[in-house]
Amino acid sequence: MVDATDAGPRRQFDARAAFDADLDYVHDITRRQASLEADKLVAVARLSRRARGRTLGLDAEESAVCGFAHTEDEKRLLVAEVGTTLRVPECTVGSMVTDAETLVTSLPLTLAALQAGEITGRHAHVMVAQCSTVPVEAHGEFEAALLPAAARLTVAQFTQRARIYRERVHPETPRKRHVEALARRGVWVDPAADGMAQLSVLLPAAEAIAIDDKLDQIARSQRGPDEPRTHAQRRCDAAIALLLDPDGDLATAARSVRPQVILTVPALSLLGHTEEPAELHGYGPIDPVTARRLTADAPSVTRWLTDPITGHALSVGRESYRIPADLRLALTIEDETCRFPGCRRRAQRCELDHVHAWAEGGDTSHANLASLCSKHHHLKHESDWTVNALPGRELQWTSPIGRVHITEPANPAHPPWPESPPSPRLEPSPSSGSEPPPKRSASRPVGDSHPLPDDAPF
Repeated sequence: MVDATDAGPRRQFDARAAFDADLDYVHDITRRQASLEADKLVAVARLSRRARGRTLGLDAEESAVCGFAHTEDEKRLLVAEVGTTLRVPECTVGSMVTDAETLVTSLPLTLAALQAGEITGRHAHVMVAQCSTVPVEAHGEFEAALLPAAARLTVAQFTQRARIYRERVHPETPRKRHVEALARRGVWVDPAADGMAQLSVLLPAAEAIAIDDKLDQIARSQRGPDEPRTHAQRRCDAAIALLLDPDGDLATAARSVRPQVILTVPALSLLGHTEEPAELHGYGPIDPVTARRLTADAPSVTRWLTDPITGHALSVGRESYRIPADLRLALTIEDETCRFPGCRRRAQRCELDHVHAWAEGGDTSHANLASLCSKHHHLKHESDWTVNALPGRELQWTSPIGRVHITEPANPAHPPWPESPPSPRLEPSPSSGSEPPPKRSASRPVGDSHPLPDDAPF
């Protein structure tokens, strides 16, 4: 006989177990799809070899071990044959052939991870694309450094990580590559459905980040209880108004809006003694010449030091919920994006959350604060998702059904610490020695473009 008082909890448990089982099944299918994708790419690589062997008049056994198709005619025949059979565009087949050849010859660990279902085909494509611009002899080191990230990041996050790493290890100077890339700038229109179109602009990263921030500030300033448009719609309308009606009311008001760009520059590079790249928040490395120009034009420059034990306000404990400006900026740069798994919203547009809630005794400190976008901030506090702080500011997220996900700050190895104002409580004693030399400078406009509420809701 079933106890009626247990029926509700049992049904809830059964429903959760069924949901968990279905999620496992979807995950398993995704892993099997990745394994099949690897098998397909290996077969495509074999086809490329056979295309070359056919040209050379080799038999099947000989062509299976010869080089890949490399003449224009061989590639054209191969792409046409595969494309018409699979009913996919030739440009897609060309990309598939490149991925297959590169994975088989230069990136065996990536191919093995794809075969094991540890990464997706899109992750493998990103690895190939980023490797394609560095010398072949460096592919092994490149792959070893990035593959662990591919297994735990989304494709978009991994693309960002791989692109930044490529910028740092590329043998050519950042300036030379930027000048060459600058020549490819342009504007394109791609038709879309229902009377719409997509406007794409390829332009220098610093200007792109500044434009994006200015549109965001304009859109935020238009929020209100009677405003029916979404944030994305207001951004789009602002861009149209600024481009097509430069003398209109919105464009006139927007002239007073100063976009905020956060740039971290090594001090020696800023002085011209080295060519080490700078870090543009929201993008990644940029060439030092551009960094010096941006810094020279910046309304303010803040000095940062290598050692946090210098009297900075990294913690105010339980004395205040309000987060000091220097700590807020340091966390923004260190986190770079929202710290929820998979979210890429820039930390500059996020809220700083007390991981251990202030109302429950959590303090206002570097170790207990993390950037969360508004959506995931509410998810943390209004759902059964939980989060715990781990050493190194890693966050351990646990979903309502018990799945655990770890996120880490984007820049944990080089956390910048503002020089001023120091906190009297943390000021080092005279016996602690002299102040370490400056490491980095950050150029940015004065003021916070995105102030957060000072009340303590969480």
